[in-house]
Amino acid sequence: MKAYKCITHTLICCALLAAAPASGEETVQIDKNAARIWTSTKGDTIEASFNKVMYGVVTLKKTDGKTVKIKKTALSADDQKLIDQLVNAALASKIDAKKGADQKKAPDSIYALFGKKLKNAKKKDVSVDTLTDKVIGVYFSAHWCPPCRTFTPKLVKFHNALTKENKAFEIVFVSSDRSKDAMYEYMTELKMPWLALPHGDKQKQILSKKYGVRGIPTLVILNSKGDLITVNGRSFVTGSDTAIYDKWAAGKER
Repeated sequence: MKAYKCITHTLICCALLAAAPASGEETVQIDKNAARIWTSTKGDTIEASFNKVMYGVVTLKKTDGKTVKIKKTALSADDQKLIDQLVNAALASKIDAKKGADQKKAPDSIYALFGKKLKNAKKKDVSVDTLTDKVIGVYFSAHWCPPCRTFTPKLVKFHNALTKENKAFEIVFVSSDRSKDAMYEYMTELKMPWLALPHGDKQKQILSKKYGVRGIPTLVILNSKGDLITVNGRSFVTGSDTAIYDKWAAGKER
């Protein structure tokens, strides 16, 4: 069995809600202050709260404050699965925290445009700091718009080509879809690899007014400080031809 470092009860419980079980599995949630019934492979039970796991040994804390240690393999299959969920969630939380600590902060001008949080196609929050030092495409679009559905695949191809070339480029989708579900359906259906302003966010109106958006699809290109390069980005995107990026990175429209 793989040996894990000691993971405290507090860290485990804070991270539990972020656990992502395999498809078809049910997520088991534990109140960090509550005990539960743990069952051994022999059918013995104990009421206790989870404390830690280290080197395959699980430490449980009983309601009287005393601790009990038991090998993970001596617990029931359901309890072992729960321990795995707790451990994986805690490790994922630590990795995410490290990434966040290493992420360079975006300029205040970028925060002023997009706020603090964006969304990805999986509905997860993503820090605006991920836009740091990148050319930014602000994409005004919607699923119900036929020209948008025609242009979006070209933009996806363009974005993916730049990613393969390790170019510092990201897109923020500003949705005009009629609902949050429609926005995510659009992102999933067209396989959008980029980020989005949360549906209904007040920044949408601010951005639309700032760049004079009167119709969609519209692609606005900004430099890493949020300064405008062009409001006609759509006309420069042809799919896999990424030569225009170098002009944008230099702050030039063309």
